Amino acid sequence: MRIAIIGAGISGLVCARRLVGQGAQVLLLEKSRSLAGRCASRKFGEHVVDSGVQYFTLRNSVVRKEMQSVSGDQLQTISPPIFERGKVYREGEERFYLAEGNNRLGKLLAEGLEVRKESEVRGVLPRGKKWEVGGELFDGVVSSAPWPQSAALFGMRESEVPFEPNLTACLEYSIPWDGSRYATLDSTGLEPLAWVGCENAKKGRILNEKSVYVVQASTSYSREHLEADPALWIQDLQVRFEKEWGLDREKRGVTFGHRWRYARRSRGAPPPSALADGLYLCGDSVTDSRVESVWQSGIEVAELLLAKGGL
Repeated sequence: MRIAIIGAGISGLVCARRLVGQGAQVLLLEKSRSLAGRCASRKFGEHVVDSGVQYFTLRNSVVRKEMQSVSGDQLQTISPPIFERGKVYREGEERFYLAEGNNRLGKLLAEGLEVRKESEVRGVLPRGKKWEVGGELFDGVVSSAPWPQSAALFGMRESEVPFEPNLTACLEYSIPWDGSRYATLDSTGLEPLAWVGCENAKKGRILNEKSVYVVQASTSYSREHLEADPALWIQDLQVRFEKEWGLDREKRGVTFGHRWRYARRSRGAPPPSALADGLYLCGDSVTDSRVESVWQSGIEVAELLLAKGGL
């Protein structure tokens, strides 16, 4: 059984690992130079910051066991609390990250897999009982890309599964972190600042007595400013953040902004309609956007393919 997986995000990588482990031939096609999708990290001056997924939970025992096996001592916990409207958010909840950046998870999951980076798929075409992708034939095709991209490849309607954008700003300050809180959260969607997290809560990330904050805007703010000059919305988010957290603007350092056009599946969005035989979806096109949820979806799709292929 030969399978093409479009997108080397977490769900696609997990799906590939499960299939290869049971004897299938799998080719992963990733349009960018990096792995892990929205588990994105980057060098930010002398620091390392997570510009995508900020942390993840491991409530599911199967996912937890696999994550621990794959990540080893890279897997770390965040201790300081998150606050929402002045109260501790989900007190006692375990929160995890990878020491060298959450994108490290992609590299670990990809070990032993055939991955072609910078390979953008432009179409998935039926060829009898097989599917053609990039001039090669496969018994099945799995897309782990966000639904709008998957829909375009599968010839389906983008509007079936709405996705939300997100604007993210990374902000450096020449002040030490006081350690009292990891983040503040607004889950109502009414405030422009949906999330502010301090990367100093992740050990060894931030150097030289500085502090670095990751600010993620609300969906409504992100939609309104998605096509605007990044310098404008970064500055606006920075001013709002400094007012909320009481930081001195005279201590500002470097900044960075990233625009996530398809950051997450909209809450309550219906699943897509039935796919043609041999086409599959994993990731947050079919589940919520949490790391362990997309991980589970990768396992589930692999099991469907294995059952169908008799492996």
